[in-house]
Amino acid sequence: MNVRISRSLGVIAVLYFTANFGAQTKKDTISKENKIEEIVMIGYGGVKKQNLTSAVSTVKADAFDDRPIYNVGQALQGQAAGVNVIQASGKPGAGIEVKIRGNNSLSSSVSPLYVVDGIQTNDINGINTDDILDMTILKDASSTAIYGINGSSGVVIITTKKGKQGKPQLNFNAYWGVSKAVKNIDVLNLDQYKSLLSDIKANGGSDYLSTVNNPRYAGIDTDWRKEVFQTGFDQNYNVNYSFGNEKVKAYTAIGYQDISGIIKPSKFQRTSVKMNLDAVLAPWLKLNSTVNYFFTSLANTNDNLSTARGGVVLSAFNTPSFLPVYGDQINFNPTDSVVYDQTTGQLNDGYKPGQFAPNPYQSSWENPVAYQSRKDKTLTQRFLSNVGLEVKLLDNLIWKPSISFDMTDSRNTKFTDGYQTSYGRSKMGIGSQEYYLYQEYNFENTLAYTLKRGAHDLSLLGGMQIAQKSIRTQYFSGEKFPEGTVNFSYDAASTQGGDNHKEIGRNLSFFGRVLYTYNGKYSLMGVFRENAYSGLASGKKWGFFPGVSASWLVSKEDFLADNKVISELKLRGGWGQTGNVSGVPAYSHFNLFDPYWSNGVPAYKISQYDSDITWETTTDTNVGLDLAFLNNRIRFTADAYRRKTTNLIFPYTMGILTGPIYRNAGSLENKGLEFSLNTVNIKNENFSWSSSFNISFAKNKILAFEKYLNTVDAINIESVGGKVIRFQPGQPLSTFYGYKVDRVDPNTGDLLYKDTNGNGYLDVDDRTAIGNPNPKYTFGFSNNFTLKNWYMDILITGSVGNDIYNATRFDLEMMNDYKNQSTAVLNRWTTVGQITDVPRANSASAQMISDRFVEDGSYLKLKAVTLGYNFINPIKGVNKLNVYATGQNIFTITNYSGMDPEVNAFSPNRGTSGAERAVFGIDYGTYPQVRTFIIGLKANF
Repeated sequence: MNVRISRSLGVIAVLYFTANFGAQTKKDTISKENKIEEIVMIGYGGVKKQNLTSAVSTVKADAFDDRPIYNVGQALQGQAAGVNVIQASGKPGAGIEVKIRGNNSLSSSVSPLYVVDGIQTNDINGINTDDILDMTILKDASSTAIYGINGSSGVVIITTKKGKQGKPQLNFNAYWGVSKAVKNIDVLNLDQYKSLLSDIKANGGSDYLSTVNNPRYAGIDTDWRKEVFQTGFDQNYNVNYSFGNEKVKAYTAIGYQDISGIIKPSKFQRTSVKMNLDAVLAPWLKLNSTVNYFFTSLANTNDNLSTARGGVVLSAFNTPSFLPVYGDQINFNPTDSVVYDQTTGQLNDGYKPGQFAPNPYQSSWENPVAYQSRKDKTLTQRFLSNVGLEVKLLDNLIWKPSISFDMTDSRNTKFTDGYQTSYGRSKMGIGSQEYYLYQEYNFENTLAYTLKRGAHDLSLLGGMQIAQKSIRTQYFSGEKFPEGTVNFSYDAASTQGGDNHKEIGRNLSFFGRVLYTYNGKYSLMGVFRENAYSGLASGKKWGFFPGVSASWLVSKEDFLADNKVISELKLRGGWGQTGNVSGVPAYSHFNLFDPYWSNGVPAYKISQYDSDITWETTTDTNVGLDLAFLNNRIRFTADAYRRKTTNLIFPYTMGILTGPIYRNAGSLENKGLEFSLNTVNIKNENFSWSSSFNISFAKNKILAFEKYLNTVDAINIESVGGKVIRFQPGQPLSTFYGYKVDRVDPNTGDLLYKDTNGNGYLDVDDRTAIGNPNPKYTFGFSNNFTLKNWYMDILITGSVGNDIYNATRFDLEMMNDYKNQSTAVLNRWTTVGQITDVPRANSASAQMISDRFVEDGSYLKLKAVTLGYNFINPIKGVNKLNVYATGQNIFTITNYSGMDPEVNAFSPNRGTSGAERAVFGIDYGTYPQVRTFIIGLKANF
């Protein structure tokens, strides 16, 4: 474990527990009864907190509403035990990974189900966090089983703001901020670079030095990091208006967010419009509706790519400083045939005004500013709506029919013109356009019955759901555009191609829940869902997913009822099953041929072979303890769980086939411990201090693969042509796999590797597990202070025990060609007898996947600090004015040498498939995290 993180956690613990147990307040305003009577949202309704039987966490909006965030995942980070959130990239609008209790699949989605005001979705992109009231996280299968196919990776129930009876409320909030890269990487200056090239030549490499010394580059020394990494800007505006009376309550909101990234052209813009309407149509009939519209514009900067593939981040470090940004910045000499056409006397391409300077070593490897000129923009419109009725059939019998609609319509356009860049000129312009249309209809009926007689409290719920999802994509590509073309136009391209795809998936479900409580102390809950998915073969379509859980509120027993110290003591336990087929194509039981065309000529390719797979099933066991002291001033929750997933779905591809065969391939296990501690440390008339701490310990392991699939290798490191991940029974998910470095030979400067199999020489069988990206534990620690009208919120997050494969270092320390390198290579071997851990330049022994670049990824991060002041009735018409300043990603304690340890270059949000969906912990030219400072205000009228 990182020693600095260990010490920091120790200091936090001492201060925390000293405050909690060393300071007593004269007045405690937390009510024991109010706390246990609190209603917690679970599947298709709510339940009293005291009757809760499963593992549930709640996050209120005040935990994140002062932070500059654009995604629900960011709002969850550090707020709940067992919820691991990775902001894998600092790029504006980048997807956020949310995992509840780890990965429970190899190739299916492990993102949780989000239920937004009753609308079920796996896509929370575009949702404005300013509209959120609270979020409830369902973590174990005894609660999520009622969602069946959708609940296998946990459920996040999001409740948004609604209108209230009384005086209308108008609220306005806005913030403005600036962002900079948290950290940079030092690279060789021009003299150090020349020295490296000399060593490469001396060790048998090519002569690159003569190019650097060419007079055309004399006096040029470009700082590419300065050219690429700039200042980002944030701005955010939200207005909402709510009103209500006994009959009608409404909430309306409009928001606009604009984030300009630190690396051009990255930019995220979102406009959101929302309306919630609740109406009493008759004494026995209510209407509930919500309508959401989002429009987002996302300009992309290519990252997570090598320099050769257009990765802007790695190119900023790899591009030698003797090259200028533009070709017309060199020293011109008419006799230079590279620059001038000696026949016509005209400038050659690459040196004309507005053209980026070509790389003299290899024209396709361009400078980062040239890569930034490529257009890659996505425009997305999304509608998310729901209309439901609440029909009171009897006093205790309620029927709720509802229908929801979710539509995403997006267009991505890429274009590189035929003038500015070497790549563009080689293609005479190249581009593409992709249209994506997603539509989901969801019709639900529930019937709820409640009965309370004396000590008996019974609630019954039954329901059915019919859902249909359809996806249509159209792809058009083209090359060879007329001179002067600056935007993509399919009709203008001389060489054309394209593809067209459509699929429809249908689900039919029946579900139910029984919750019985006796005497307010003993609760028993049973749930089930019978689910059918059209994509599975005949006879395999239906799956049955039950769950059962129970709790004992010990603190209501006579022997604890009047206890002055223990406010609440509850024991919980549950078991359940959920299913997952998100990794299964809509027509998995058919042989499929994808049509495409090239210059108007139709063709087909085999995209999938028929399979006879069944449901991927997760069986979950959970036991828990809820404990509160001193009239709920201190609340503690502990959970232990074990999740086993069987019939893992995996797309198995044979070398002779063009498409995969989907099979049930094996099983894996997740198990862990979760602890949460919430305290009111001090609370009086002038000052209050409350804290929340959560920590999660987790382990996972692949239990078995089917005999035809012994191991699965993934993630090719292009620079050396080797794969760095191996999935293998007995090992954790996403285990790094390669050779173990012994030392640098002081006589030759070559890397020596360990003979792990003991056969006396190095061969491929010496490769072994070299790192584990799964953290031993993650934690979040928040503190909230108020002093009269002042307040301060602090959030600390961290991860301990996880490894990172720093593939960025591979490209920055290989020393085998003309790319610039990091200053780490200044310690390279140069003299016989030298002791160092950096091999000589141009050593073939250094081009192997090994633990050389496996690093400790543990970190403790001061994620956010907010300081604000509340003005009460500052001017006529303004009820409250709040002014605040927030810093995000302020500092990080870590031993990781990269730009930030919170990283995942191969995130599922990039569209990875197969086993790559379960890969994490790799840094490969990832867009860096940013440190952001904002000022904001909120006004209530």
